[in-house]
Amino acid sequence: MDRPGRGRSDAAKTSAISRMVGGNPPDAAQFNLGADIDNLVDSAVLAPIDAVAEANDWASVMPQAVLDAVTRDGHIYGVPIQLQGTNFLFASADALDKVGAGMPQTWDEFFETGDKLREAGIVPFAQAGDRDVWFMNTFQAVLASVLGTEEWSKFTGPDGAEFVRSDAFRPVAEIMAKLPSYADSGVSGRQWNITNQMILNGEAGFFIMGGWAIGEIGAAGFTPGKEVLCGVGPNQAPLVVAGDVWAMPAKGDGLTEAQTKLAEVTTSVEVQAEFTATMGSLPVRSGVDTSKFNACAAAGAKAISDGNSVMALFINFSPEKLGALGSELKVLWVNPDATADDYVETVAGILEDY
Repeated sequence: MDRPGRGRSDAAKTSAISRMVGGNPPDAAQFNLGADIDNLVDSAVLAPIDAVAEANDWASVMPQAVLDAVTRDGHIYGVPIQLQGTNFLFASADALDKVGAGMPQTWDEFFETGDKLREAGIVPFAQAGDRDVWFMNTFQAVLASVLGTEEWSKFTGPDGAEFVRSDAFRPVAEIMAKLPSYADSGVSGRQWNITNQMILNGEAGFFIMGGWAIGEIGAAGFTPGKEVLCGVGPNQAPLVVAGDVWAMPAKGDGLTEAQTKLAEVTTSVEVQAEFTATMGSLPVRSGVDTSKFNACAAAGAKAISDGNSVMALFINFSPEKLGALGSELKVLWVNPDATADDYVETVAGILEDY
């Protein structure tokens, strides 16, 4: 079994794919939910999982958007493992207390609090910078908070470039152009978990990251929702949902007994409850007891339950488009002269070219 998903090395992913196409496949390999498995499906190296999905009534217990993300040409090719909210806004309760502020409910309040934090010698916003994907993550958090569920599809749809040049997108560009000035000079090369430490020790006020940071917060002895405050965006924005799947290479006719068992166990109520509570992630199915969830994970689960969620750009866009967008967002971030117009034209150009 190989685990080359989001946050793991490209070398591990390449190794898993090489084993599949080279005739020595693992029983399963972990990939990102969405377009990550497209080339494997096109190469006909994956086994469809329709029989397991039908036997366990996935259509009734899993969100349709999740099923759509693992379905190709009417067949299911991925076993959903977990969902992750990618746009949690974390805050140091101690840092906010020092400036007499609470969790912001708007971007204006966010920047007002940021000014107070800076005056107090605290970094207003901690940004991870060792990978392009973290700039993408911040961007889609801002995007969701401005667009909401109704207009998200206008950005990801076929007329996305035209939408980016419209007035509706303009606040996204303005926030993105302003945000780097609230970060410190150590962004470049800084890993997300090191950035998370800035919140834990009160060195920084705010941090945007996915639910995987919740597990890190708990492991450090802090209580999410207490010493580290959290919300979905600054305005209870739609949760931007990503996730992981098992891709199961074909090994003869249909799934092997081991593959079938893994698919059934992974998606069971019992395993989903225990696994997601431990990881700080969100269940892929209904019927899971979320009473053990901390305040941050509970907020994410509620957003999904309320229909206040959108599927991450990792799911909607090809790896090539994601790579180009992440790379250019990093270039803009480190350019102190980048303007809202620069963000508009850069993002629109990528949507046109890919």
